[in-house]
Amino acid sequence: MDEDQIDIDPLFIGMTRPPIVLGVPMEFFGINFILFGIGMIAFLSLTGKLLFILCVCVPLHIAAYIATEKEPHWMKIYVTKFTKCAPIRNRVHWKSNSYKP
Repeated sequence: MDEDQIDIDPLFIGMTRPPIVLGVPMEFFGINFILFGIGMIAFLSLTGKLLFILCVCVPLHIAAYIATEKEPHWMKIYVTKFTKCAPIRNRVHWKSNSYKP
């Protein structure tokens, strides 16, 4: 084994993974399912429902699946980022989040 490579234990990775449904985190699956339900209610025709599923729900699920393959905790990372580090009013002046004037 090379000195630069890190030894990763697959059991540790499996024990720390978030709950996953169909390859995406459970929270995202719930959001996508709610969006699917809204599309089923909003569109009356069968073709409209099918187009909504193929154009909105399936691409979102594929994008989330790819993001989950790269980082299983991506959903929690973004939720934490947007709840703890929300943009503030003087962002334009400082070109970043500044919490003191």
